[in-house]
Amino acid sequence: MSSIPAAGVLPQSARPPLHPELQCLLDFYREQRANPPEAFAHRAGVVPKPSFFSVAVFQQLLNNPLLHPDWLEVASRGQKVPLEATYMFKIVQQKRLAFMDKSIIDEHLRRGAAVVLEGLDILDPQINAFAAGLDAQLPCSLVNAVAFFSQSNNEAYRGHLDTDDVLVVQIAGEKRWRIFARQPSRRTNMYNLPLEQMGRQLADFVLRPGDAIYLRTCTPHLCDTPGRFSLHLSFDLADRIPPIDQMLVAGVERYMEACADSYTPAPAVLDRFAAVLASPAFKAEMVRRTEQRRGEANAFRSRIGNATRISALDPLITPSSSK
Repeated sequence: MSSIPAAGVLPQSARPPLHPELQCLLDFYREQRANPPEAFAHRAGVVPKPSFFSVAVFQQLLNNPLLHPDWLEVASRGQKVPLEATYMFKIVQQKRLAFMDKSIIDEHLRRGAAVVLEGLDILDPQINAFAAGLDAQLPCSLVNAVAFFSQSNNEAYRGHLDTDDVLVVQIAGEKRWRIFARQPSRRTNMYNLPLEQMGRQLADFVLRPGDAIYLRTCTPHLCDTPGRFSLHLSFDLADRIPPIDQMLVAGVERYMEACADSYTPAPAVLDRFAAVLASPAFKAEMVRRTEQRRGEANAFRSRIGNATRISALDPLITPSSSK
């Protein structure tokens, strides 16, 4: 998240109205946040016959000529397809106008590849408005919105668990989910887990269009595509509370202002440092920093909405001229 200048930030009232289908999904999410499940919650038909997103919309977004390889991940038969060579540019008036040669992606898709498209909230204003609703239910968050397209016997990810809670809605096709017992929170050994490290299986079901899942952090899961293809959206409820390394740096700064006396034995030094971290003043500082980050995230969400907000030419556009 970059620094956030005040200029250009729009109030929440200026955001586009939420699509009725996304409102249904937001209501489901709010229920789960109010009474979190132990590992996951699965509900069929949360969004009857999704129309706010589709395979056609997904392809349209992939065809955006301004996409950079960082937006995409392509997997073919369990191997990541390198995209760096597809990134090119044309010199126009001594400026580099960059684009991707997407013929490689197109060919791999024809052969059954899986594609992950990041940044849907930047590309689609109604999804950004929905992400703002998700953010509002969390202490300090800037949600990520991702589209997952897979084809039979070809997945982008293997068994894994996530560091944040995840909200999933199936858009088209079918997706089989196997969900395992939630594991203790950690930040290592989270991806490409063999089955023996997934733990006790809790559920095995197939998501169909309109079905949704709320998945708690550190809940292992494994997906496959039983039919011809699958398209689902995943919203990573990214936690932006200051991380432990930043808290420790701030704690060390406080300790340097009120450290233990010279020649103090190491155990007592640790006790002194722990007292600094537990002090009301330090806790108040962490609350202040969290509120500052929350404000920056909210402002940044509004700035994302500005990526698709040019409307000054509307008075010059007629139905015939817009074709």
